[in-house]
Amino acid sequence: MRILITGGLGFIGSHLVNMLGDKHEIDIVDGFSHDYEGHKYIHRGNLRYRLSLINNKYMSYYRYHAFIKLPLQQYDLVINCGALSEAILSQHFPEFTNKSIIDSLKCLKKFYPSTPFLHISSSMVYGTWEGLINEQYSLGSDNPYGLSKIKAETLCGKKDVILRPIHVYGMGDGKFSIWMNLERQIKAKKPLLLEAASCIYIDDFKLAIKNILDNWQSGIYNISYDFIRSADAIKSIYPEPFVAQEKLGPSGKPRGSLDSSKLLHTFNFNFKYKDYESTIRDYYKKYEDFRKK
Repeated sequence: MRILITGGLGFIGSHLVNMLGDKHEIDIVDGFSHDYEGHKYIHRGNLRYRLSLINNKYMSYYRYHAFIKLPLQQYDLVINCGALSEAILSQHFPEFTNKSIIDSLKCLKKFYPSTPFLHISSSMVYGTWEGLINEQYSLGSDNPYGLSKIKAETLCGKKDVILRPIHVYGMGDGKFSIWMNLERQIKAKKPLLLEAASCIYIDDFKLAIKNILDNWQSGIYNISYDFIRSADAIKSIYPEPFVAQEKLGPSGKPRGSLDSSKLLHTFNFNFKYKDYESTIRDYYKKYEDFRKK
């Protein structure tokens, strides 16, 4: 297939380029630029690692925002990863949040009206909730990021797949062998608070994408583990004084977990990792291997 991946230099996008680039023709759109107010606050993670993932894996790279300009090509699939990636930042940059999430998808749909989309949405469309929820849970958010994601989903059609992840993490997310929030705490010399929350490791996220592409069935799917992040698991590998705390939503209320049974049943696969510690050990090994290069 010929595939367009928006946000191809981002955390999720670069991993998908790496996975798909040997089998398919890939074009990348990424607005890696300084043309908006909050550019210096955006966490680009380990860019050197991300560039290593896409090296020799793509055919064309277009360096502009999807809401400004797009390649005049025909595609068999659009994977839409391009967006402001952080809910916290969305509160400070609501205009860019809308542009990068809503306006970009409008532009993509206009340019490629007959092309199926794999649209990466977010658990933020559910707002704050408790317990385990499935795709039938009512949508609603008190956060600009979640509201923009809700509006973007309405632009998707019957032939599209919408994937709602929660806390995707892995190598390339942060500059070190931990993800961005803990990295910031270390830099600021703050207590290392680990949010005990549902999550999904990037390798299992990629596994889900592979199964979706191999057996395309349009619809909306949650993606998350049935285990949560653990301070003890991290301390067994990365000996820092982490303290776990309950994950709270933007409203200050507890946030629960996503039910991924629809995804796993529809595409008939199982996640590779069975517990949080195994993902962290794999994560740290990738970091050590890359650091030695």
